[in-house]
Amino acid sequence: MSEEAIKARAKALPEDLKQALVIEGEEADDGDKGASAYDELGKWIDEQAKEAGSISKVENVQIYLKAKELGIETKHRTPAVLAQTIFDKDIVKQIEPRAEMLIKIIADNEKHKKAFLGGIERFVGNDHPELVAQVPAILLQIYQNDVIDEETLKQWASKASKKYVDLQTSRKVRKAAEKFVEWLDQAESDESDEESD
Repeated sequence: MSEEAIKARAKALPEDLKQALVIEGEEADDGDKGASAYDELGKWIDEQAKEAGSISKVENVQIYLKAKELGIETKHRTPAVLAQTIFDKDIVKQIEPRAEMLIKIIADNEKHKKAFLGGIERFVGNDHPELVAQVPAILLQIYQNDVIDEETLKQWASKASKKYVDLQTSRKVRKAAEKFVEWLDQAESDESDEESD
């Protein structure tokens, strides 16, 4: 089958399937770059971290400029890549110094927020399962640094998904998130008690 025939068939696919597929690194119909740009960003960040001796030493400006150079700084998959590459076992301490860049890239966009949380889920659930117990502290840092709002965090924590990790891993990560959601609910309850006094 010729390359043109493959592309023609891909264009005839339903929209939801088109978004999931990328033909040989080309742009999908939704305007996202092919996986290669995201892979390139991830590999570049890893290389920079090795050269610098730590991921914490790779500057936010460098990361943002690399994403911009690749043309993916406004794409919804970029926050997922960042969540998996700009942190290490010290993620709780690393969120605050990264917050400004993350806010700029996430840009208060629902799709970007969900992708970032999916990347965190993959980072913790697959790459660093020893950090699952730290999920409440991670989410607290994300919330307190205004990276993602309370409503989105609660919605994400409420239901497991197999979009970024397998269902069992998602359940484990979101079960760990329950303490954070309880804290949010308690803070909300305390706030409304103060208002009624």
